[in-house]
Amino acid sequence: MVFPFSSPPPPPIAAPDNGIPYCTLFLCFSLLVWALELYIDLRQRRRLCEKQLPAELSQDFTDAEFSSACDYSIDRISFKMLSDAMMTMSQVLFLLMGGFEWMWSVSAALVRSCGANGQNEIVHSMAFCLVFLAKSVVESAPFDLYETFVLEERHGFNKQTLRLWVADQIKTNMLILVLGFPAIAFGIRIIQWAGPQMWLYVWGFCLVLLVVFMFVFPNVISPLFNTFAPLQEGELKTAIEALAEENKFPLKELFVIDGSQRSSHSNAYFYGFGKNKRIVLYDTLNPSLLKMPQSTTMEGNSDG
Repeated sequence: MVFPFSSPPPPPIAAPDNGIPYCTLFLCFSLLVWALELYIDLRQRRRLCEKQLPAELSQDFTDAEFSSACDYSIDRISFKMLSDAMMTMSQVLFLLMGGFEWMWSVSAALVRSCGANGQNEIVHSMAFCLVFLAKSVVESAPFDLYETFVLEERHGFNKQTLRLWVADQIKTNMLILVLGFPAIAFGIRIIQWAGPQMWLYVWGFCLVLLVVFMFVFPNVISPLFNTFAPLQEGELKTAIEALAEENKFPLKELFVIDGSQRSSHSNAYFYGFGKNKRIVLYDTLNPSLLKMPQSTTMEGNSDG
């Protein structure tokens, strides 16, 4: 099976006029999702503004600590509602004003200016993705900067410098170019080659990509942003290993990453397949949380 990326695209096939307003349906669905999330956020914000410490937490938090946590959550959810509204409205207007058609023409001009074959669908699509990536970066950067250097800074969580933020943005977008663009190009070639059964082949390709990236992300991509070091021998490591053995968790390795260079938030997660699991702890965690034999807990996000 050969996928010649330099081959010209097949003749265009006219889309059947079935009378279904896909654009209108898409816009309505997008607005419905935004409205539902806004409703949930408003309910959550109203409850947070009450600042009533639950009786179940009265032994672990003071009223002042709980009030401070509520203030932080209120700020975050208010910012989320504002940013979601602005991004949703801008996307709707961009679509209604023919923004994607304009981006397609801009990408065509970009291909011609580079002396590439403008009739090659894959080349043109890659240029379109590049223009779309630039648009996304410009749109999201102000929100990300405000969230990091204003909102998080206000509550004492931000540890990131502007230089580190810029470096993270460069790394992220370079990874999109190096890993994401070839995957998109290969997916387009599959669509060209597969014909009516393209959905099945694209689904299989996406499934393979998902499995591959579950290995690539923690082992290749994450170390580009954080330093991973084995957890040193001590009470903390012994407690975690005992907890893993008690719960029949197939723990292979324990790591600590330098999350404190960006934030003082605490976190932990595990990743891996089958009997090959690894646990990663942020260096901002309080080790005393794992020294209570009857209430030892491990909370975090699972990547596998």
